[in-house]
Amino acid sequence: MSMNRCGPYGPPPEAYSRVTNPERFRPVHTFMVELIGRLEAAFDVERLEGYGLDEKLERGDLVRPSIKLVPRDPRAAPILVSFTAFPGLRVRVGRWYIDGFPSCGCDACDETADGEAARVTQMVDDVTGGRFREAISIPLVGDAWQESGFWSPCGRSSSSRAPVDRLHAMRMLAGSDSLRFEWRPWPR
Repeated sequence: MSMNRCGPYGPPPEAYSRVTNPERFRPVHTFMVELIGRLEAAFDVERLEGYGLDEKLERGDLVRPSIKLVPRDPRAAPILVSFTAFPGLRVRVGRWYIDGFPSCGCDACDETADGEAARVTQMVDDVTGGRFREAISIPLVGDAWQESGFWSPCGRSSSSRAPVDRLHAMRMLAGSDSLRFEWRPWPR
């Protein structure tokens, strides 16, 4: 988020509910299609393309079929991308982690297509490099937790931990033999 353009007091309150030019994010679609092509050329993956690949990501209007890249090594995290009409991207990596590009799009956040392309590239580099982990924690009482972490070779890292309803956490774990995934690098 960049507030320098708005001065020392940040953006005006009305900027948080305004999106003046969503089309500024259209280049992110083209960028992602090209990035997916580069990933296919560099790694041993299977490409799936179509609607219905991920119910949660494909809510709302899409402008093209979703694309999923599944590494041939099942210990490496898959990546699934949905192309929204906003225009933007919804991206799932691994089992549970989902992020949006842009994350908001409002005038106050002042995001750019180049900034979002850099952000999605960093996430994809971390995932393909095996620098991504995720987990679901379910304590004996209280809410469950969804946790994730990314790190880069140069020492940059980010992690998140968010409460999840216990019942929803149990549904998230359906079909999984693990509560924690330490994802491996993608095979070349």
